[in-house]
Amino acid sequence: MSSVSASGGRRSGTVALAVILAVIAVLFAIAGVIYLTKTAATIPGFLPGKELSKTKSHHTIRGIGSLVVAVALFLVAGIAVARGKVRA
Repeated sequence: MSSVSASGGRRSGTVALAVILAVIAVLFAIAGVIYLTKTAATIPGFLPGKELSKTKSHHTIRGIGSLVVAVALFLVAGIAVARGKVRA
């Protein structure tokens, strides 16, 4: 199956990739905010770090790391859209 759209460009595959990367970036951004604002005891169970629930500290490094990954994914999604516009 090809990612070429009916108009003859590769825009549909590029847009799909950009949307997927943007959604993953939003999830990383949400996780980063949770890590920075919640204490280790109040982090939701689906995020790593709950095992340190006796401490009252925040997971600063995990929060910053998640935000850095989110920014990087947003940049890659933007580049994918920009390259798709040039080729279309």
